[in-house]
Amino acid sequence: MSGLASATREGFVSRNLGLRSASIAAGNEISKGLLSAWGERLQILIELPLFVIFFLLIALILGRGQQIATGHLDWRFDPVQVSTLFVGFAAYTFWYLQTAKLFWRLLGEIQSGTLEQVYLSPLPAWLVAAAGRVLATVLETAFVVGIMSVIVFVVVPFHLYWRWQALIPIALIVAGSVGYSLLEGGLTLIWKRVEMIHELALGLMAFLSGALLPLDRLPDWMADVGRFTPISQAVVGLRALLVDGKHSLPSSGNGSLLWTLGISLAWLLLGIVVFNAGESVARKQGSLGRY
Repeated sequence: MSGLASATREGFVSRNLGLRSASIAAGNEISKGLLSAWGERLQILIELPLFVIFFLLIALILGRGQQIATGHLDWRFDPVQVSTLFVGFAAYTFWYLQTAKLFWRLLGEIQSGTLEQVYLSPLPAWLVAAAGRVLATVLETAFVVGIMSVIVFVVVPFHLYWRWQALIPIALIVAGSVGYSLLEGGLTLIWKRVEMIHELALGLMAFLSGALLPLDRLPDWMADVGRFTPISQAVVGLRALLVDGKHSLPSSGNGSLLWTLGISLAWLLLGIVVFNAGESVARKQGSLGRY
């Protein structure tokens, strides 16, 4: 058995931390994540026009299947539809970036044999894996969405009602996305080659989460499944605030605070459990330090 497997079984370091030590350790991981994001700045700039082009194409054709079928597509943007799509697409962009960045970072560390660095930190392994990327992903998403909003607004002026209450579903989008990314991370620790699962999830989430089409416009079976995805409830609440102009989240049903909080925290807890389970299995297999 490798030295890494033995060390992780015994535990590299004590996890009993004071508030100050835990804050310093978390700050170090966040700094590493920000440095990693800065190193990927060229990739971000390359991805940016792809996000914008994809959004504009989707905004033109979404919900116009009948026009496309008849060959008489009206090549004009609907500002209301653009507003609705923009909110969902922004939420999906964060979920996509958080999941992709953690997945590829973790896979890269496994391939390069540097995963043991996770266990040199006094923080729990799941927190090290997530903390280093969350703030970096928030900033990257804010940059991408900010530039995209300016470009889209020039093409088709759209209106959103900005309210501080929107910070609640935004925070829950972050929590649910982190939870899902940890779930994929746990699977990666065991099986390593789970790219197909990752890519399949990216495609399904765009529709099932209501990011492109609201849940109430999806087929019943898709909406029933989509209600339980990591970001769907928060997207409903966010649209109610920013697009519909409501002053608070829905009081009940989809998008309500209780439902959104429950789904997001459930995904976060599930992600932590699966990541820890994957770590435990990989330790027993002695495969944490090899690909």
